[in-house]
Amino acid sequence: MATFIIGAIVIGWLAFTAINLIKKIKRGESSCGSGCSGCSSSRSCNSGVKSKK
Repeated sequence: MATFIIGAIVIGWLAFTAINLIKKIKRGESSCGSGCSGCSSSRSCNSGVKSKK
């Protein structure tokens, strides 16, 4: 029984995290929260991708 409870908690946490990530992407927010200015991959970050706003 404990295995199912822990499994449900883990699956719920993963779903919550995935939904929040998708919402942030749709709003155009960075996944790391600090933007691309300090990112080592800033040149390739979203290059060629246009926002659907």
